[in-house]
Amino acid sequence: MYTLHDPYTSDPLMYALGPILTTALTTGWFVTAGVVASIGVLAKEFAAAPLYIFAGASTLGGRWRDALHAFIAGNFAFIVWIAFTLTLMLKFNYSYGYASVTFSKGAVIGLWLDRLSLRGVASAMFNEFGPLYLLAPAGIWFAPADLRRLAIAALPVAAVIAYVQQPDRALWNFHFLVVPFGALVLERAGDRLAAATLATFAIGNLKVGAQLPWIPAARVWLVASCVCASVAIALAMSRRAGEPRWSLVTP
Repeated sequence: MYTLHDPYTSDPLMYALGPILTTALTTGWFVTAGVVASIGVLAKEFAAAPLYIFAGASTLGGRWRDALHAFIAGNFAFIVWIAFTLTLMLKFNYSYGYASVTFSKGAVIGLWLDRLSLRGVASAMFNEFGPLYLLAPAGIWFAPADLRRLAIAALPVAAVIAYVQQPDRALWNFHFLVVPFGALVLERAGDRLAAATLATFAIGNLKVGAQLPWIPAARVWLVASCVCASVAIALAMSRRAGEPRWSLVTP
């Protein structure tokens, strides 16, 4: 929803590229994914991340050929980003912000934690995923092995990006992995409860994300979405009888 408030950033493109690239990779379109990611890194370096995440997930699943192809495609996009960045630096005096490159001092996350109160940090991080903080962990129990492997492979990537970028904005890019876990829970909870969860979360984000002044206080809607999510989890778990236990090995 923040895109409605500030559409002139690379974030909307990254939201689109996450699922597009993952779909291309899972269908074996590695060259296409590499080309699209190489174009995407001209807007933001995160465009290469789904390729490395898929390479890691394929490695966990023992699919070495897919892992190699995704890794090569990711490296190609990474090289394009390096070349583009060096060109900007040498020709146009481009540079990164000071905090981004001071790794020993906490990079951006260190500066962010210094400038925000504990309440501000908690609020920013909660607003990022809201009820998905509840739904996504529960969705692990219903997710296929491939999706779980993608989530595990994404953890180190998310940690690095959140360290060198503003953490809440860095995590925005991972909605393409978090949302499917939540959807698996809502699918089992029923259409009405799923609709209520999505509606309350969306209305709350119109305030904290899109920052529309005429929307009532966001906390009411976000709390309501979390209540709906909790009920959805309880219903989904109660209907889970008979489903096989999850693992990282079985397909």
